[in-house]
Formats: sequence, C-alpha cells, structure tokens
Amino acid sequence: MKILITGALGQIGTALSHYLGSRYGVQNIILTDIKSHVEDRTLQDFTYYTADVRESRTVKTIIREQGINTIYHLAAILSATGENIPLKAWDINVNGLVNILEIARERGCSVFVPSSIGSFGPSTPLQKTPQVTIQRPVTMYGITKVTGELLCDYYYRKYGVDTRGVRFPGIISSEAPPGGGTTDYAVEIYYAALEKNSYECFLAPHTRLDMMYMPDALKAMVSLMEAPASHLKHRNA
Repeated sequence: MKILITGALGQIGTALSHYLGSRYGVQNIILTDIKSHVEDRTLQDFTYYTADVRESRTVKTIIREQGINTIYHLAAILSATGENIPLKAWDINVNGLVNILEIARERGCSVFVPSSIGSFGPSTPLQKTPQVTIQRPVTMYGITKVTGELLCDYYYRKYGVDTRGVRFPGIISSEAPPGGGTTDYAVEIYYAALEKNSYECFLAPHTRLDMMYMPDALKAMVSLMEAPASHLKHRNA
C-alpha cells in the first residue's frame, strides 16, 4: 500500500496523515498540498511535495515516482470560503478532481473522494434522508460536491476506476485550525475563547447542524477503502 494524500495539510488531511502513518508506516504515506512547506512539526517525518491538483503533470510525476496505488483526494475549497470565491472553488473542486480521476484511470489507482451534506439542498427530505434523493444545493461548494459524486460514479462505470467516498457532516477536531467550512464555528469558538475571550456566532440561536468527531471520520474513510469491492452496495457518497 503506497498512499498519496492531496490537501494533506488541512483539517482532515493532517489527522488522516497520522492515522494512515500509524497503520501502514510513515514511509508509505506521501503528502501533497499547495503550501510551500510543512509548518506542523508532527508531519516532518512524512515525504511532502508542494502540488496544485489543477496541475496534472506535477501530480502525475509524484504518483509515478512514488509508486502510488491509493489516493485520498482531500484538496478542496470548503463551503463558507467557496461562497467568497465561487469560480476558484469550481476550478479546484471539479477540475482538480477530474485531473485526479484521469491520473487514477491511467495509473490504476484507487481513489477516496469525500462528499458532504452540503450536496443536499432546501428541497431534500430532512428526516430519514434517502441515499438517492433530491440534491439541489444552493452553494457553489454543494454544487461541486454533487458534480464530484457524479464524476466518481462515471469513472467507475465507464473506466472501472475504484472510486469510493462518503457524505460527511461537519467534522470536529483540534489537530489543525478550521479551514472555512460551515460548521467550523464549533472549533473556532475555542480558539476565540483563548485569544479574545469572546466569540460571535453567525448562526441563529436555534440552528442545528450535523457534526462528526474526527476519529470516527478517519475510521469511516479507511474502513471504506479497505473493504472488499464485492461488499459495497454504494461506492460513492
């Protein structure tokens, strides 16, 4: 198992790097992100490359030279940030994903691509939401996630690329600062308490948002990727 993580310096990527490193060995986990270097000292033992997922030649070279056979594709512009820069969110979230899927098709890699509850919209049933249901999101992030779900299904059906993914709610952790997601206020509030002794939340008092603890998210991702293909009823989302 030789694994590449894109967006490895983000909230999920940082935690996933440690989780996979302890499971398969640090030497078998290759990290990439758009940042020029790794600031987190806990990641210094990993092999790291600066790479933009929109530049397929760079990513392809890394995958070939490192003998990668599994990709956790986490590079993305998240929901709240995406509303400020919608065209860049589309470029990274969709065009970047297409690059990864094309490379996976050429190199025979398995790919994990996270989706999100952001792929749902106001017309989606709120209670006991079906697996296959109405998805009419009203944010650019949600639109890119629905597109990503369809692209992953397409590459599996047409080319046999081993794509897998789940729809995550907000993920709560302390290992890395928030990265611009809708539920990031749940983590930001603690940073603000330490730095400013106060925090003003942008949500209405009675708003509820689903959240998940990071260790549970990591277990879900890796368990899905390790599962035999014959056991999967739904591959993506």
